[in-house]
Formats: sequence, structure tokens, C-alpha cells
Amino acid sequence: MKKTILLLIVLLFGTACSGDHRFKIFNNPAAQKIYKSSHCNAQRPFPQMILIPFFNKATQIVSRCNTYEKHKTSLAMIVFYQQWYEHFGDKNKTVRYMLEDVMIEWGDKKKIVKIAYDVEGNLIKEATVIGLARSGNYIWAWKGYNNKISETSLIHELVHQALRATNGTGDSDHEGRRYKGWTWEHTSMIIKTKNMLRTFNI
Repeated sequence: MKKTILLLIVLLFGTACSGDHRFKIFNNPAAQKIYKSSHCNAQRPFPQMILIPFFNKATQIVSRCNTYEKHKTSLAMIVFYQQWYEHFGDKNKTVRYMLEDVMIEWGDKKKIVKIAYDVEGNLIKEATVIGLARSGNYIWAWKGYNNKISETSLIHELVHQALRATNGTGDSDHEGRRYKGWTWEHTSMIIKTKNMLRTFNI
């Protein structure tokens, strides 16, 4: 797994030229001691809040230590940002700062909400959902069955939060016409990002 992580980092960072500063978010030596001291402890009560490495104040909330290791969540967020930047850019580093402050809660069960929209914008009442993006950069995501972040809704919810940060609305109806922001390119980017994570078994 360590070799896989190293290879992923090389692929992501090696594509950027020496004058490209977009990934300096992921290199904060002053925070390394904090990251090392923030880890899941099976002897402590749950849920636990863990700092996500390489992001200033980003955290994840877990109900057990084997939910998702913090370095896997961190790598998923790094891949997300790399793909977002390639597709949409990041004027004023708005999405970068959102990621710095995101809070991800991994849920053990799916949720039922009064209304939701599918990707095409169709309204669904009493919908069973596997992810939610709320104000305050908060994301709830069902942890799924396979213990792989690529099979969860995390990347999808990060798109909602990125749109909220850049446009003022998370665009809950996706490719529908009720709200503006989400396009087919966002859907395509999610698929591409998840496939990248699957390649590295994340």
C-alpha cells in the first residue's frame, strides 16, 4: 500500500512544472506534528474526529478505526483537487480553501430525506441517499460496503461543496435546470476521478 501511495503522489506532483504552485496546499511542514498526533484510537469513545493530513483544518469523523484511514481520505481529496483544477481551474483558490476547511462524517447507514434530485434533475420524494453536502463545508457520506472511497459519494459531495464555494449554491438538482452550476462535465469529472482512485485501490 505504501508503494501505491508513493506512486500516486509521484504521478500527481510530477505532472506539474517547477513553477506551478497550485499543490503547495499539500506541503505544510508546520502541521506535520499535528497530523501525526491526530489518529484514531480504538480505546477512546466513538465517534472520533481526526485531522486529514496535508489539509490545514480538514477533518473526518469516524465511528470505528477501520472506516477509512486518514491518508486514504487525504489522497482522495488530492486527486479530486487535481482533477477539479484541470477541468475548471480555481480562481482565487476558492476550492483549495474549501478543502482546507472541509469536515467529512462517514455514516454507517444510508439516510432518508424528504426530497432529493437524481443526476438528471428529476425530483424524488422520500429518497434514500448515500451522501449529503451541507453549509459550512460539511459532508456526510455513507461508508459503503467495500471499504473503498471510490465506491462512496465523497467525490460527488466534494463537487457540491466546490460549486457552493465558487457559485454560492451547491446545485442540488445536478444537471437539471432548477439551479445553475452543475454540468455534464462535472459528472464526467466524478467518473474520471473515481476511476483514478480505483486504479490505486482506494
